[in-house]
Amino acid sequence: MFILQNNLGNLSYSRGILAFISELKFSAFLNAAIPASYTEAEETTNCLSMQSDNDIIRNIQNGDSDSFSELVTRYKDKAYSLTFKILKNEDDAEDSLQEAFIKLFKSIKQNQFEERSKFSTYFYTIVYNTAVDHYKKLKSKNFSLISIDVNEDNFKDGDELAFSIESKIDTQNYSESIATDTEKQLNVNEIQNIIGKFIESIPQQYSVILNMFFINDMSHDEISKMLKLPIGTVKNRIFRAKDALKKIILKQYSEEELASYLS
Repeated sequence: MFILQNNLGNLSYSRGILAFISELKFSAFLNAAIPASYTEAEETTNCLSMQSDNDIIRNIQNGDSDSFSELVTRYKDKAYSLTFKILKNEDDAEDSLQEAFIKLFKSIKQNQFEERSKFSTYFYTIVYNTAVDHYKKLKSKNFSLISIDVNEDNFKDGDELAFSIESKIDTQNYSESIATDTEKQLNVNEIQNIIGKFIESIPQQYSVILNMFFINDMSHDEISKMLKLPIGTVKNRIFRAKDALKKIILKQYSEEELASYLS
């Protein structure tokens, strides 16, 4: 069984409050919601070869099955992040991702991947569909990124972010014994925790799309096609989630406070 890891990397902040609002580095923050057991550092990233994904796939198809470990190391962190956003359980997410990699290996050996498409999108489609199948089996109900509560008769798509989200984010508990050298570092840790809690709390139709866009580096069009949602809906949900997050952060910090340590 391969070991899943998540490299948080260095947090990166833009200069000034406007840049912070418009160009939030969600990739680092989204990963904050992943269980700690998958954030342990390993010296695997440096072992990756310079071969392209398609070169590695051709090696596998030509009989070099060991090359598959290269793809596993390259994609397991981001794939786990997406799986965990759907299943919200470490063991279930790991089982689902194991199955997704098995499906990927079989599809490569059977020449089912066509190089006309982007490999990462092809793989994340397998990851997403496998996780959804697991969700349906575990929950005995349908998984849908379109909330049954969203229709014009009651409220518009996005209003879910205005209800019961902020109440789940107790910003007074974010100073929990984090060793820091400066008040600036403490504020950064607090904001990271607020964002991580926000991602955990929002409905899946938002958290999954955010993960695909910011972690899996998928375009609006790719997400739209995978989820069979209008591209306008995809863009709207990303915008609304970021806007809701901005309002929560600005209730805890003033623009001046943010600008003082983001600059």
